[in-house]
Amino acid sequence: MQLFEYIDMLNQPYDIFQTDSVNSPKHWHYYSEIIYIDKGSVNVKCNDREFTLNEGDLCYFYPLQLHEITCSGHNEVCHSVIKFDIHSINIPKAHLSRMFDYFVRRTNDNDYCLIVRNTLSVSEEIKKTVSSIIDEYRTENEFHLMSVQALIQNLLILIARNVNKVILPVAKKHKDEEFSFFHILEYIDTHSNEPLEINKLASMCHMSYSNFAKLFREQYGRSCKEYINYIRLNKAQELLINTEYDLNYIAMETGFYDCSHFIRTYKKWRGITPIRERRKIRQ
Repeated sequence: MQLFEYIDMLNQPYDIFQTDSVNSPKHWHYYSEIIYIDKGSVNVKCNDREFTLNEGDLCYFYPLQLHEITCSGHNEVCHSVIKFDIHSINIPKAHLSRMFDYFVRRTNDNDYCLIVRNTLSVSEEIKKTVSSIIDEYRTENEFHLMSVQALIQNLLILIARNVNKVILPVAKKHKDEEFSFFHILEYIDTHSNEPLEINKLASMCHMSYSNFAKLFREQYGRSCKEYINYIRLNKAQELLINTEYDLNYIAMETGFYDCSHFIRTYKKWRGITPIRERRKIRQ
């Protein structure tokens, strides 16, 4: 089963839609995701936690979190989905660190997602903002992506002001197991420019190599080595497109063995060499 959901951030910085389907099987992606319940209720499982969202509730999933959505009972359901790369919405530099504290850097075990429950004080404002994002993205009027960016910023501000950090039930861990298996993606993301050995990652999770490798593939639909490569390639692609750094620097900065290894791996991933990718984007 393919659990990883690939979104091409060069050509699709957003994935925004409204649906009456609750067939959202277990998956994860490198984007942030917001769901808003327009009608009915849904059950959500995020990593090792489960909870219900009712009409008017909103949930923000941090990047890299494994989650699925299923129907709650036999009720009619409609919900809005907003997936986006938080780096693409042009948050002003003066507020970047604070916004990342809310929406990128998880501070504790319970921050796999943020929940805003339906209350009279915020419900209409959030509903209106979500509806405006859906309409702008769907109609594609002039400057619609600028409008989508601004509206997502407004929605994040509403979430930050009204979030209810619910303590979701989870099995208690032994004191020496505080580094959860579900933290490992964030560790890899932070240390992807360094040598990463699978057996050491397994040890950090208090697991044997074989159990760790098996669980990783079961949970994330690819091997840990493949995931590390994917993270490095995404970071390399961002440097390739948005900076003037040469390939040697990019390879070193993103954790590849050398420039040749970077070029081979990138071409296998994108079907094009890094230099040709850079030229193509800047034409």
